[in-house]
Amino acid sequence: MRRIAFAAVVALALGAAAFAAQTTGTVTEPETGKTFETSHAFGGNAHTLIGVGAFEAFGAIDVYGAGFYVDTEASARSWQRFLERQGASFVHDGVVDWGGLKSSSTLYQWVHSGSFGKGIHIKMVRSVTKQQVIDLHNDVMSALVDDFDVAVTRSPLKDYVDATCQDSEDGDELQIWSRGSTIYVKSSRHGETRIENASSIIRPVWQLWFGANPIQVPLRRELVEHLENLGGPTAAAE
Repeated sequence: MRRIAFAAVVALALGAAAFAAQTTGTVTEPETGKTFETSHAFGGNAHTLIGVGAFEAFGAIDVYGAGFYVDTEASARSWQRFLERQGASFVHDGVVDWGGLKSSSTLYQWVHSGSFGKGIHIKMVRSVTKQQVIDLHNDVMSALVDDFDVAVTRSPLKDYVDATCQDSEDGDELQIWSRGSTIYVKSSRHGETRIENASSIIRPVWQLWFGANPIQVPLRRELVEHLENLGGPTAAAE
């Protein structure tokens, strides 16, 4: 199976008024035609859509459409801290150099490593077998997890793979989200699984879905093409 390929549409706004305007409606992933809510509750917590994309495999055949989300409240605070600190060199007189920031690996480290919760909503457009999904995880995560051959036989990685690697059919949905040190997996066919004490795999999990490090440059730019919707620094953070 091939590397994940995403086309991103970013739709995150900061501040109550801007957020209310940006988080109504849906975004359609153009390759699969699947739509995703711009505001979605994972485990009862509001999350905001920051990207949509299509996964290609089997010779560039679309397998699913996906929406990538971040915890609305926690990510807004983290984004402001990022602009003050790691991303400060891209902020001049309160104005963000969006082009420069989009090309910076610093941004992707913020997404992967941020302590805010993240979520992905997957909508299948092609049937796949459990073994095909396992092969995908083994191929990508073996480069992200230390001592992968051992880790995949033990909790929490084994629990995560068991929950996510299942036979899937066109029309099935899968939701994965993290909160603190816990990962949740909710399948339209297999119910919900809670994986506790998962701190060691949370970053690799989001690297898997967001794009393994190092991220290819075209993929990197597509994922943040509309980064401006995150907003610039607030008055207090300028």
